[in-house]
Formats: sequence, C-alpha cells, structure tokens
Amino acid sequence: MKTNNFILIIILFISGYTAAQEIIVPQKRGARNAAMGDALVSESGDISTVYLNPASLIFLKETSLFINHGQLSNNLGMTENFAVPLLQLNSLILSVGLESYHLGYIGNKTSFPGQNIFEFGYNFSAATNAIAPTFSIGTTVGLQYGRTNHSKTWAASYSLGINYSPSADINYGLALSGLGDYIKYSQTDTVLYAERKTPGKSLVVGASMKYPSASSLRRTVFVLAMASEKIFGRSGLLYKAGFEVIPWKFLNLRFGYVFGPSVSEPRIGLGINYSALVFEYVFFSGPNPVMLQQFSISIRM
Repeated sequence: MKTNNFILIIILFISGYTAAQEIIVPQKRGARNAAMGDALVSESGDISTVYLNPASLIFLKETSLFINHGQLSNNLGMTENFAVPLLQLNSLILSVGLESYHLGYIGNKTSFPGQNIFEFGYNFSAATNAIAPTFSIGTTVGLQYGRTNHSKTWAASYSLGINYSPSADINYGLALSGLGDYIKYSQTDTVLYAERKTPGKSLVVGASMKYPSASSLRRTVFVLAMASEKIFGRSGLLYKAGFEVIPWKFLNLRFGYVFGPSVSEPRIGLGINYSALVFEYVFFSGPNPVMLQQFSISIRM
C-alpha cells in the first residue's frame, strides 16, 4: 500500500509540473545584445540595437542587414529574426523586422512531443533627432500571430525609447517596453494552448562608453555598458552589465551579466568580422536561463 501511495504521489507531482509548463518567448534578440547582458539600451552599433531601444536607430554607424537565430533552453523551440533599415529622410529613419518562433529541433527533440507551435510577427520602428542632433526619440510597433494544434491568437505591442549621445564615445538611453500584449504558450495535461496576455511594463535606463576616444583617431578597443531594469509589479531591480574587448580588428570578445531577484545569468560571446560580414555568437549560463544560445549575421550594405 505504501508503495502504491508513493507511486501515486510521484505521478501527481509529474502531472502538476507538466501542467505548469509554459513558454514566454523573449523579445530581446541579437547575439551581441545578449552577450553584453542586454545592457546596450544606449548604444547604436548596428541595426540589432532596435530590439533594446528604437531611438538608437538614428545614431547607427553603418547600414546593415541583420539575421538572428536563437535556441531556447530545455528544447523549448527556436526563434528567427530579420531586420533592416527601410528608409531615411533627413532626421527620420525607419526600419522593418520579421520574426518567428517554432518547435523544430533536429531529430524532432522537443519538450512537447506531438505538439506544434508556430508564431510569426513583424514590427516597424521609427526614430528621429529633429529636436536636437544629439537627442533622439523612437518607437516600435509590432504584431504577432501564434497558433498551436488546438488554439490560435494574435497580439499587438509597442515600445518607446530615448537616446542621448553627447559624443561619439558616450551614450545614455531609456526604453519603456511591455506596452500592449504578448503571446504565452502553456500546457494543460498534454495539450498546448496559445493565449494573449498583458505583460508587466518594463523601464530600462542605461549608459555606455567606448575607449579610446574617437577624437584620438584610434580604433575602439573596449566598450562598457551598464543598465538597470524595473519591471512594474515585481519587487527589486534587474542589474545588467557587459563589456567588449577588441584585441584585433577582426575579433570581439564579450562578457555580460544579468543579476536580480531570482536571476543570476552570466553570458559569454564573440564576434568575427570578415569583409562585409559579421558573425556573432552568445552562450547563456546560470541556473535557469530562458535562452540557450544565439547566432547572428550582419551584412554591411
């Protein structure tokens, strides 16, 4: 009898765990962004910074096409992203992005056997520095559609940001996200459902600096970024930091860290520059990261 009761408890525990399984797809993408601890809210190195702060668009150093592939931890699926500047008119710049999320690993490895998820979305970003050459404001508007074997839904979201760049070496940024809705996937028994939810709003403030100064006419060899994030409705702050070392022009080494209530997440990444191509990679560590790794390719145009 005791053995039967023990087995029953184990079954109930496993069932409860399975029923609690859920997926919330991260919206912050880009291997460089992640490797720098998502602290680049104030920096504007390439088009991928639009995922952290849309106002950074106006200060882009170069025009590039951005492609990103991410893998969530625990075989919870894959993400793909594409972004490119669309149009620039004097003090206004526009960009467009496409994104997808799905369960689809080689060998059909997934935490949800027999289930399917497909999510597709697009977003438009705009930024302007019409007020002052060193100050910009920006916004991103996005729409996502998600479906499983048994349900489907859509969600609209937007974010706002400002960027202050008093010099080519120092930037300050602020971004407000979590506006609108998002799609959450949850499992009840053995069935996956997609539902539209309203997230907690998030406010991120950060700064970044480069060394040596651009006025010295020497190439950048060190980048430091720091930021703090407040998610409304939750206690405490998330602290984010990242640094990038560029020992040679073709190689970038990065280390980032995100720390806060129930979060301790180091990240390690690198970038390789070859002609007009930039290859980037990041690996997420820590006790329970949402993402496992990301790969990015930027093509200078």
